[in-house]
Amino acid sequence: MATLARMLATFPTCQFSFASREMMVRANVISGGIAINGDESVIATDGGGRWVADYQNAPLNRREKVLSWRALRALLNGGTRAIIFPICDARHQPVASRQHVPHSDGSPFSDSSLYSGGDCEVRAAANAPLRATSMTMDIVTLGKPLIAGERFSINHPTWRDRLYEIATIDGDDITFRPPLREAVTAGTELNFSDPRCVMRLSGDMSAPLSGPRFATGSLMLVEDMTGSYE
Repeated sequence: MATLARMLATFPTCQFSFASREMMVRANVISGGIAINGDESVIATDGGGRWVADYQNAPLNRREKVLSWRALRALLNGGTRAIIFPICDARHQPVASRQHVPHSDGSPFSDSSLYSGGDCEVRAAANAPLRATSMTMDIVTLGKPLIAGERFSINHPTWRDRLYEIATIDGDDITFRPPLREAVTAGTELNFSDPRCVMRLSGDMSAPLSGPRFATGSLMLVEDMTGSYE
């Protein structure tokens, strides 16, 4: 039973049409003091911060969507269970076209919607150590050129899917944040088509009914760092 409890499901983010979506790295910083010249030094105390997802006001306008939301809320169990959370932001990724991709068994979601895949194939060109913030890419194909600001994820052996945001680009070299959660070997896939992150619920996952039929769903998640994922 303990093993089953740690298995990671995938949140069907794109099934819900959230009116607002925000993914940000939230860092804890402290002041190192103010020098005589008035300059203040600021120090990060949390290893580069954690991702926070704030997705608000998804219209749950069908019975199936209301029940799906409630089932997911039960699955997340008040934040005690981690889940893989796709960010569902294809418009701001280097994807030129998207195709529908079903579950591994060929079935769609309960409302007949499918996952979406892209046309990107990018890999790490060289090894990168734990906590690295730069990398050289081996770009096989991209739907659009990178201009910085795009996100990608890496499915690490231990920490599983982790999200990164490009800060600068110089040819095939990029800098990004947060720092690598785990060392990366050459040939590791950088997922630009459908980036995702292991997260857990933070606070409520509200979906108040408006009248007897319709609801609006909102949730906030934080990057999960408990580890030991199956």
